[in-house]
Amino acid sequence: MHRMRWEVVIGRKIRELRKARALSQEGLAHDAGIAMRYLAGIERGEENPSLSVLVKLSTALGIQPGALFED
Repeated sequence: MHRMRWEVVIGRKIRELRKARALSQEGLAHDAGIAMRYLAGIERGEENPSLSVLVKLSTALGIQPGALFED
């Protein structure tokens, strides 16, 4: 069985949570203090975000960082 890269899994989860909160990429990036292009890359699974960036994103989404790893 082929396992998906964690960057793809996390990126999809962030996109799902962002859309569920009716946030644009620009809005979430602003709230998290990161560049919108960087967020877009994270959501596409092309970036390897640091733990500090994941914490910023989870805070902006109103969730615990561990929720990004839940199915």
